[in-house]
Amino acid sequence: MLQQTSSVFKVIPYVKVFARVAPEQKELIMTTFKIVGRTTLMCGDGTNDVGALKQAHVGVALLNAMPPAQIGDSSSRTSKLEPKSGKSKKSKLASDLSSSVGVPYSNVGQARSKTITKREPTNPSVRNSLTAAEKQQQKLKKLMEEMNQGDDGRAPLVKLGDASMASPFTAKHASVAPTTDIIRQGRSTLVTTLQMFKILGLNCLATAYVLSVMYLDGVKLGDMQATISGAFTAAFFLFISHARPLPTLSAARPHPNIFCAYVLLSLLGQFTIHLIFLISSVNEAGKYMPEECIEPDSEFHPNLVNTVSYMVNMMIQVATFAVNYMGHPFNQSIPENKPFLFALLAAVGFFTVVTSDLFRDFNNSLKLVPLPEALQWKLLLWASFMFSGCYIWERFLRWVFPGRILGLKKRQRQAQVNLQKKQA
Repeated sequence: MLQQTSSVFKVIPYVKVFARVAPEQKELIMTTFKIVGRTTLMCGDGTNDVGALKQAHVGVALLNAMPPAQIGDSSSRTSKLEPKSGKSKKSKLASDLSSSVGVPYSNVGQARSKTITKREPTNPSVRNSLTAAEKQQQKLKKLMEEMNQGDDGRAPLVKLGDASMASPFTAKHASVAPTTDIIRQGRSTLVTTLQMFKILGLNCLATAYVLSVMYLDGVKLGDMQATISGAFTAAFFLFISHARPLPTLSAARPHPNIFCAYVLLSLLGQFTIHLIFLISSVNEAGKYMPEECIEPDSEFHPNLVNTVSYMVNMMIQVATFAVNYMGHPFNQSIPENKPFLFALLAAVGFFTVVTSDLFRDFNNSLKLVPLPEALQWKLLLWASFMFSGCYIWERFLRWVFPGRILGLKKRQRQAQVNLQKKQA
């Protein structure tokens, strides 16, 4: 009736539950939601769901689970369910086996053929001296023996149907619970992309200014300085990717793309603070520098401008990683991400020691000249102001521009536009 009266676009967007739906109607529901601007996720377990799975933005195929035997059934029904229960148990064992040995679920039979048969020692002292590999082999053998009891010796395999072929994701059971995992992982990936873009942008802008200042003054960067700077940057990027998504799905949503007011204003505001810090530090160092002419192609020799530029640039990089790290409510916070926290603390301690000139021999190995005492305290104080300003600006923008979804009125207007285009 809805299709005959052309009321599909007026009714379906407001309906939350559909029952007794034919396969082609499932596909119609998905296409209608997409036309009105909704983001769709479809779960299906059979061939009749293939059309809707392909039309959805996110398709999740569900594998049929074997129902457990009911207690108190008749003897005949129990005897009919016994083989199925045995297969279900073996499927679970195969899943445990595949997760324990690190092989795909469908390759359990291959893993069994490659298992080394080894008799377990009876001596307790010998048993305790087994290596991890031998213990793993014994565990694998035990699982395979339990799976093959009362059967023909073949390992159960998962047969993926048409739903799995049409979907980018496949759940190993019939529950729709993995959809929350997909959303959590997707949001975590989007948040990580946003923070990586901001960090790379700010680091490139700050490094470009420092290199241009050093080039105009004929100053170069030492080999050891560049090596330590690159090591810290690589460690930050490595450990920042260790952040895991939170186990609970948050009601908040991340920003959908990098081309938005929040990202652009964050980049401009933080770079302005970085630029003020850079200019002030380089100009202050220039007051203590004697007038000298250094050729751009000459060999590297340490001076005050090189030392201050190097320290300030690395301080800015540390502040950029710490301020733009996106933690709750999507990923682990900095205290929860221990490797990243330790890397930040190590970087802060390193530059505090270098700036305060506590170990002169260490600074000499880095080709860093001694800083005047007044300049030391100014750099540390300005660095704290720079970090505080960037942190406050970033938190202010996150409060002003929270992640949102498309409003209902805007969806209705978009649906009307899309409908007019389709009719035209």
